[in-house]
Amino acid sequence: MVNLLRVGAVLALGLSLIQPVLADDEDAGRRIEEVVVYGERVESTVSDTSVSITAMDADFLSDMGIQGPNEMMNFIPATTRTDWDVKIRGVGRNFRGLGGDPGVGTYYNGIYSADFGIASTESGLYDMERIEVLRGPQGTLYGRNSIGGVINYVTKKPNHDEREAEVRLILGQYATHELYGMTTGPITEDLAYRFNAVKRKRDFAVPGHAGAEGGEDINDQNFVLSLDYNISDSMTAFLRFNERRSLRVGNFGSGGNAITEEGPCIGTYPITNANQCDPRWRVNRDTKHYAPGLRQVDQAWADKYGLVGPGNPNGTFPYTHPVGGSTIYGAYNRPGVDPVDVFPHMPSQCYLNADCASYDVGNAEAPDVVALTNNSADEEFDQQATSLVVDWDISDTLSVRYLGNYSWFDYWFNRDNDFSNGITSDIDDTVTEDVESRSHELRVFWEIGDRWTATSGLYLFDERRDQHYSIRERAAQGRTINPAIYGTPEHPNWLTDAQAVVGWVMPKCKLAYRDRPLGLIDAGGYGDFSCGGNPGGEMYSHYDDVGAMYEQRNDVKTVNKAFYTQGDLQLTDQLSVTLGVRYSKDNRWGVERRGGYSEILPGSWLPWAIVQAMDGSEVDGDGNPITSDQIYALTPLAAMNVALGAAYPSGDPDFPITPKCELTAKECDRPLRLTGIPISWGSQVPGTYEQDGEWSYRVNFNFEPTPETLIYMGATTSYRAGGWNMGGPENRGEVDTTGDGVADSNFLLQYGEENLTAFEIGYKGTHLDGRMQLNMSLYTYDYTDYQDQVEKWEESSNDFSLGNLTLPDGSPLASPGGRGPVSVVENIPSAINKGFEFDVLFLASDNLTVGANGSYTDSTYNAPYTFFNEADPRYPRDVFGGDLQENPCNAAPELRALYCLEVNGYKLQGIPQEKFTVWGNYSWTLEKGMLTWYLAWAYTGDYSTHPFNRPWDMVPERDRLDTRVTFEDETGQWEASLFVDNVLDKTYIRSSDMDDRRTGYGGNWPQRVVSLYPRYIGAEFLYRFRD
Repeated sequence: MVNLLRVGAVLALGLSLIQPVLADDEDAGRRIEEVVVYGERVESTVSDTSVSITAMDADFLSDMGIQGPNEMMNFIPATTRTDWDVKIRGVGRNFRGLGGDPGVGTYYNGIYSADFGIASTESGLYDMERIEVLRGPQGTLYGRNSIGGVINYVTKKPNHDEREAEVRLILGQYATHELYGMTTGPITEDLAYRFNAVKRKRDFAVPGHAGAEGGEDINDQNFVLSLDYNISDSMTAFLRFNERRSLRVGNFGSGGNAITEEGPCIGTYPITNANQCDPRWRVNRDTKHYAPGLRQVDQAWADKYGLVGPGNPNGTFPYTHPVGGSTIYGAYNRPGVDPVDVFPHMPSQCYLNADCASYDVGNAEAPDVVALTNNSADEEFDQQATSLVVDWDISDTLSVRYLGNYSWFDYWFNRDNDFSNGITSDIDDTVTEDVESRSHELRVFWEIGDRWTATSGLYLFDERRDQHYSIRERAAQGRTINPAIYGTPEHPNWLTDAQAVVGWVMPKCKLAYRDRPLGLIDAGGYGDFSCGGNPGGEMYSHYDDVGAMYEQRNDVKTVNKAFYTQGDLQLTDQLSVTLGVRYSKDNRWGVERRGGYSEILPGSWLPWAIVQAMDGSEVDGDGNPITSDQIYALTPLAAMNVALGAAYPSGDPDFPITPKCELTAKECDRPLRLTGIPISWGSQVPGTYEQDGEWSYRVNFNFEPTPETLIYMGATTSYRAGGWNMGGPENRGEVDTTGDGVADSNFLLQYGEENLTAFEIGYKGTHLDGRMQLNMSLYTYDYTDYQDQVEKWEESSNDFSLGNLTLPDGSPLASPGGRGPVSVVENIPSAINKGFEFDVLFLASDNLTVGANGSYTDSTYNAPYTFFNEADPRYPRDVFGGDLQENPCNAAPELRALYCLEVNGYKLQGIPQEKFTVWGNYSWTLEKGMLTWYLAWAYTGDYSTHPFNRPWDMVPERDRLDTRVTFEDETGQWEASLFVDNVLDKTYIRSSDMDDRRTGYGGNWPQRVVSLYPRYIGAEFLYRFRD
């Protein structure tokens, strides 16, 4: 019979099933035969394990077409994916930065893997024996602490009994051709090998727009050699090597990134849905503005220029105040006149760009994603890993297992973030990362009498990460590639002479940021390459690229040491208790090296100083002298651009300067500066996170009233170490180390550890004479010091921690005052997560199998805490007024309500409330073999990616239907399949945000989405060779 679906309903959001094998019994019909997994004991089945587990074996992975994390998420209850991690029961990582821990531990053959993305995609999962997903804290059983759960990838082992080989070919849409080959067998009586190679190729799943290159292809290869050696009757060794290489075109999205809309949102308040925004101004792409941002204008401007519309970029946006009801007018910032008050001070990438204007992917609920780039979205990846597992059975009651691992990978990508092929701006993210890790773990399995069995372990993990990250502007008239010029041809130092009038003398940058004194504050210097750039570098090179607006090189060393013990005590024939304890110590040492380009907002004194520095040589573009009256009539930014030689006074009070170069020109020796005085800067900031040690505990009572039934209840404590969010925009502080009242040093700001107490009650049972399996669990998580990325207004030094940093005399460092609007990783005092999961597998007949699972999750912040809404198209602060340098949370109630949110009781981010999956298969026995039809439907409810739950943070609910038909010949030697993934071709998204960094910074409140793959049709052929 068909050995199918060994654990089908692994999809039930939190339930726990496994992947049972369907066993044949000629007299009684099929029965569920469970897959053995590594659970609480050395080996056990899912039904025997008092924790929620989903296990997918090799047949299930193949039958359901699971080749990576996107498909896998559909079959795991209460589990979702982010760009870099997964979340189980809502526990994951809400931010991405070096110096922290993931919430879910990823393992390969029981050995910790530092990167989920590596393990979850290796070889298209063709070489998997099974995948085990343990939901809930697992620190007392696994080496690395895992507060949210564990995903363990178990690979196939060599065959000691006979030689066999296998060839698998997949052909499909997008010119897909994937080839997998495997051979295994004995070398000697005691030594066996397994070698497999995979080559995966797929063309662009996302088409290019307006002649641009498409995206999201696959070009991946992997080679694996495994050796299994029976050293003696009591000792074995398993050695595994793999080498992987990937080179693809993509923008870090599973099915593609897209911008669905941008621009001001104007409508009738309250605005809780994006459809309420007036489509005249909230548009697909905005090509009318050069300088990002809006400014407030008066009624006279509105009367003169009317409303923004086609051919009228000088018009106004008529906001209605949501509290007072008055009309407030906003208008685009005037280039070089009104300062752009946000990093990186660059122009819009879509200004007057016809290709941007025609870019329309539809709304966020079902976008038709296309790629629009400068053909520079590339990703390269190299990985090598070696693991060793040695088992020694010392006696019937004592055995030892050693697990060692060495892993190295080198990763590079260039993300073309601005969704444009324009030249007014071309902003990319670039990462080069080198990671080397080693781990050693010693597990001892021991028993005392007939009633006590236990696993004890010692664990050591040592990792070094060297990450080079940059944000690069490759166009924008060379603003960041070319050295800044601080005067006109006639008066070469006009601006610096003006600054000297008021005593502001700034030197040129003389040291690259990598060479600056460790920890010392440095204000930077006049813009040359030396603080952050690479003069003479090569564009798109891995280590010597050009155009850095921001660049960092971070070194982090992480060491984790742990001891753990977990055992089962059989109290009676039906009742047992599981007891676990773990002691762990986490230490980190890091250096954050940063440098780049910035602009300093000029003060109101600057026009006066510029006039004082005039020497009579200054002329406009027609050779006419520039007068002091002309300078006094300008805004500080406009006057500065005149002094830079980037503009000339125009005489028009509404548009008071004329740029030296056309705004659409590709090159310009003196481009307009959009915020202020250009500078370069650099620093090296150290960080230390040292922990005294943390204890975790587990107590579980297990009741088995019958051999087919398990009822369990228990409590587990766990924690996640603190650290730093290296590279975050405001994740460092300035301190006074000398006591003279002047801040002189930088330190990485720490966030503290996160603690969790989890309670779970569960049921696992086999019914209907072994034809149905039902698993259920009910849990509640109580967080203390929940780690989260927050936007807030920082008023005082109490808002952040300097950890254990002290002065040489032992006294604590004095923290500075607050920094205003910041985005930092902090600890929210409390949060609660409650949920229910179920999983059911039913052998309805000898030919029909049905499975289902589902979960319900309710997660909220549970403590008073104020989040700050800095960027919202419904009420931009630059338009609605108020002092932008003061905390709006202390303002009048009508302003506070717009920008400050008390999150107590609000939903945690990235967690769908409902998630369900139903799947099944039906088999027909034919003369020459067996034909089986598989069908799977998965539903994920909506959720928000931001605590504010703005309309543009919402990920809509989604469902997906997959199907496959497989014929297996009567000998089991070959099989062929036809499959359709995403049968209804529904293009859903798994992420949505308003992250300026991921949209090139140039738009006004763009919504970025990450889509899942469109429909994919293909065929698979498998042939097995046997002796």
